[in-house]
Amino acid sequence: MVDRVEAKIRALFREGLPITSDVVAYIEATLGSADPHIVANLLDRPGESDSDTLLELVFFPDAAFQRGVETVLGGKALSPADQACLAERLMTAPASARFIFPTHPQHLDCNLPVAGVEAFLTRLGLGWSLDARLREALDRWAAEFEGAGNTDFLSLLVRLRNAGLAQTQGQVGLLKDFLERMPAEDSRWDACFDFLLAFLSERGDTLNFYRALMARKMYLLRHLIKARRQAERMSRSNMETLSATGFRAAHFDTAAAERALGCIDAIALAVYGRTEHFDGTPVSVDLGVTGAADIEGVLRRLL
Repeated sequence: MVDRVEAKIRALFREGLPITSDVVAYIEATLGSADPHIVANLLDRPGESDSDTLLELVFFPDAAFQRGVETVLGGKALSPADQACLAERLMTAPASARFIFPTHPQHLDCNLPVAGVEAFLTRLGLGWSLDARLREALDRWAAEFEGAGNTDFLSLLVRLRNAGLAQTQGQVGLLKDFLERMPAEDSRWDACFDFLLAFLSERGDTLNFYRALMARKMYLLRHLIKARRQAERMSRSNMETLSATGFRAAHFDTAAAERALGCIDAIALAVYGRTEHFDGTPVSVDLGVTGAADIEGVLRRLL
């Protein structure tokens, strides 16, 4: 497989790597202009801090690049020996990349530097492989739901690879239940999937993911209420007066918290058939058990 992965990386480099608006902003702030000639000048000076930072930015594999590599990997991993072989090949015969600037008609050709090979390959997560149980669930999801929403099988593989989950029994069980029960046409599906991956990365494994989700919900609610009270207090007084009383404004991303709370409720209702209000009042829905075959999954969700 190492031959195919190497060939795909080189092909994707030749097709072109888009320079994002964030990178353009960094280039303009650093160099005063995002002109390809000026950028090439800087990239030709390895070892300088600005050059090394820029190399990391422009050679950062985006979602489209990762999708291309995943068409070869298919959820599988390269062995440590194969990864070392791939790195050696890219160092011995550097891969040439074409950079595409969104605001400039001219392209820039540049080789992946030897010093950047290891970091680039690490970001691709080539050592991670998809658990067989989760593979079955993804295959069933693709057969039944792909096309109903805004995501697809390859995108899910890339996001799982980036999350790098240990794929413990509990993690796999929760992800399988989510894939089976979360309506694919729900506009929150992608946000919920990303939230779940981040949540599982932080939690590892547990005997009761439902309680862990509710604990996160309570934590977010407490801080959200506190942030709103702080904003109300600030709207009624000026900062000089508040500072004189020893008041210190704490930053809390209320918009992100609200999105996370929406995801928690959507996941809990879809997977467990219940959630809780901030006062502890439970809210439940019908899990839709249709026969004995469903009992095992229901019992797992009720633990």
